[in-house]
Amino acid sequence: MAHDSNVITGIELEQFMDRLEAQQQEQEGDTWLAQLQAQSLRADSLASIDRLHTLWMQAGDSAAARAVIENDGNALLQASPEPARAELLMNLAILRLRVASYLDDEATLLEVLEQLNQMATQTLDFNVEHYRRFRIFDELEGGRLEVALKTIEVRYALTLSNPARVALRAWDAADQHQRRARVLAYHQRDEEARSAALEAINALRSAGPDQDIDEGDWLWLGNALIEIIPLRLALFEQPIAHLTAHLSLPRRREWEVRTARLAARALHAQGDLAGALKICNAAALSLDSDGGSNFIEYELPWLMEAGRIEEAGHRAFIDVYERQTEMWPATARLILNRLQDPEDHNPWWPICVMRACINEEVLQSFLSALPELDANEADTSPLLAALHAAMEDPQLLDPLFAAARAEALRRAPEQPWIRRLAAVHDAERGLIDAASEASQLQAAIQDGRMQDNRSAFSLFAAQVKNLGVIEALKQPKPILASGMYGYNYAAFIDDLVEAEADKLPKAVRDQAYWLLREAQRDAYEQGQAHMERYFASGSGHPFDACAHLYSMLCNNLAINYRYYNEQNRYEEAIELHLRGLAASSFAEHYNGLLSARIRMDDKPGIVEAAEQLWHYSAEFGYSRHDPNDYIASVAYALYSLDRDSEILIWLERLLKWQEEQGVSDQQLDSSALFARVKVARYLAHAHPDNADSLWQRYEPLVLAMNEVSVMSSSVDFHHARGRTAEAIDYCTRTLALCNDEDDYDIKCRARTEQLLAQLQAPAQTVDKKSWWQIWK
Repeated sequence: MAHDSNVITGIELEQFMDRLEAQQQEQEGDTWLAQLQAQSLRADSLASIDRLHTLWMQAGDSAAARAVIENDGNALLQASPEPARAELLMNLAILRLRVASYLDDEATLLEVLEQLNQMATQTLDFNVEHYRRFRIFDELEGGRLEVALKTIEVRYALTLSNPARVALRAWDAADQHQRRARVLAYHQRDEEARSAALEAINALRSAGPDQDIDEGDWLWLGNALIEIIPLRLALFEQPIAHLTAHLSLPRRREWEVRTARLAARALHAQGDLAGALKICNAAALSLDSDGGSNFIEYELPWLMEAGRIEEAGHRAFIDVYERQTEMWPATARLILNRLQDPEDHNPWWPICVMRACINEEVLQSFLSALPELDANEADTSPLLAALHAAMEDPQLLDPLFAAARAEALRRAPEQPWIRRLAAVHDAERGLIDAASEASQLQAAIQDGRMQDNRSAFSLFAAQVKNLGVIEALKQPKPILASGMYGYNYAAFIDDLVEAEADKLPKAVRDQAYWLLREAQRDAYEQGQAHMERYFASGSGHPFDACAHLYSMLCNNLAINYRYYNEQNRYEEAIELHLRGLAASSFAEHYNGLLSARIRMDDKPGIVEAAEQLWHYSAEFGYSRHDPNDYIASVAYALYSLDRDSEILIWLERLLKWQEEQGVSDQQLDSSALFARVKVARYLAHAHPDNADSLWQRYEPLVLAMNEVSVMSSSVDFHHARGRTAEAIDYCTRTLALCNDEDDYDIKCRARTEQLLAQLQAPAQTVDKKSWWQIWK
């Protein structure tokens, strides 16, 4: 090809396009187009073709844009090696699709789609997976019928050309049919849509054992098709029930909620609005630990459709109250629409606005979901005017709160939630003192039968300000109506009590923590009881259905039982961890099981639990996994069980884990070094050479660290190796480090002095294992 020195290409073209894109906001379209037309431009890469044709399109010259794709694209094809041409052809076809879609050129769309379809039927030596996911296909499926159906055909052809999807052929076929069904239904081709939907179901139902199909795939298909074939609910329910029958009860209950949602949508599609809302008692249970995944996107519009305004208002309020910045955006839009209706006097709408004023972040989330207010409409009421002002400046939350409170009081002067929200607002702004806040909150909570964690925490925080943290913790414990409320209340009070307790003298501080752990245990036990009643009966509070929340609650209650206030309820803690694992497994449960077994001195249990923790962490990850914390206990258990050789396996794991963490020996802290010396001590009997090698590796670090626990463990190593002189030397070093004001050091001194006396006694015979029993 002859070189034209007047043509801008390569890096010069990229720089030209950079300048042009930077000027887009400042230039008129004509000026921009003139700059493009004034140059001779040639794109010499796919990225440059993409950029340049886009600039022509934005400048309004679609013919020039198409010329870039055709001319520069063909030139690039000729210059490309043969193996790269097939993928380049596909990318150029995608660019043509985009231009044709923008211009609504149906003939070209169908032509290019057929070209893509032909390409997909050939053997392709590049990864086509991401091409079928291009957004242009989603856009075309939402357009004209013929184009949409052809797009679905092309997408499916691309899946078939990917050999990596061999185990997903049934899913891909179902996906093709469900897309056809939805497109046909959108274009009122109802009979054909139903037929396509049934073909999608048959694709999954007839899948062979080599196909990767599970309950999630059936739910996905049900969610896509239930409004098209609402009379065929059982075709989704039955396979889901079969595939989930082996799950634990909490997990099966979650699937019951999901199928209840399908059932509610099926009834609504059949015109049975009352039946759909009745099923919402089961369908609208939250499946997220934070109260999300709660079916509000269906239930709230249905309540409005049924004219159940009071219930709809309360449902919207709970969404704003609980979800805050994560609320469903349509909730805020509904609230505004209702406030603009002069016939709607429901107090929940202004109460929702009161709640949205909790802070600037929540208010901004609320306001960002609102459509623009008409300036004339904003003048129809003080609250709408305040909303309009807040949309301009979210810092105006106090005037907005005042307007919302006034409107709510006008509609329902005795509503307890108004008093509840106002008490916190007024106290935060110094309008009432802590005693008044606590009194007003207590009265509102009692009158409104509020049993949520946020109200309980607001009251507790007011009591802390009024009475001090100790007396606040001695007040009657709140009644909490759900598992989520119990879990969250225990978490909420933790930070506040810790902050207040740190200001107290040590003796009183210990009392505060004791009372805190009691309060948390009570909250967790309430939550556990609520959730287990729901799992047993299938009915309960909207926040009692999340299996993962139950698992987290079990974990935290187990920690409380085994770790705090000298309860030592290890068997109960183990049972809680096992329930939690069955509901939703995560590594902390395995860590908790190991901790409980260590506290119980259950040596076989220690080894088994450590194995489970190690392998689970390796497979699924555990950010806080630290074998240094437990390897000494595992090594001692193996030593006691005469399974000394297995200690070497654990040592290898530990050292490899340390290497993977990028930690050098010199970076080890005292607890990590302590653990390694302990492993050497337990290897000393059956594997003395390995023990000595390990000791030689860490002896310089032991001496450099000169820390009492590490030095004491060194005494044990030398004693186990029968090196009396070295053991006596390390006893002396240990005693020199002991601090008579530290509880650990006091115990260490007593034990070291006892051992030193044994070592120095003539002809002293020491049981190789029994002395260690008291200091494991």
